[in-house]
Amino acid sequence: MKARTKLAFVLFAVTALIVGAFAGTALAGKKKKPTTVVVNAGSVLSGKQNVRVRGGLNTASACRANRSMRLFLTDQSGVILSTLDSGTSDSGGNWNLSAKLASPPQPNQFLQVKAKKLTVAKFVCKAGASGLIAIQ
Repeated sequence: MKARTKLAFVLFAVTALIVGAFAGTALAGKKKKPTTVVVNAGSVLSGKQNVRVRGGLNTASACRANRSMRLFLTDQSGVILSTLDSGTSDSGGNWNLSAKLASPPQPNQFLQVKAKKLTVAKFVCKAGASGLIAIQ
């Protein structure tokens, strides 16, 4: 009798683990899509204090439209000093951000663009960031 009880318990435990694994996959079934923020080449400084950055999003097509974009002023380590501008991407994933700096840029100041996380239907569009952009 004890052997049957042990066998029944083991079968029950294995069944519970299998059902739990399938349920966990079903709940977390949203597909995660990476996002790369691409910055167009060229100078970002126009005049002494005006900056303008353009680019696009390299991600799944469902994740390109209406992404919240932010333009940051950072130091050489990537520490955010201030938020300069915000906007959204168009239907093709293209974006355009501009701002006026409080003072002429210093050699240790950089720009960075970030796309915020977005959930669209069955996709989770991950946040993404550009590399540091020299202000010149």
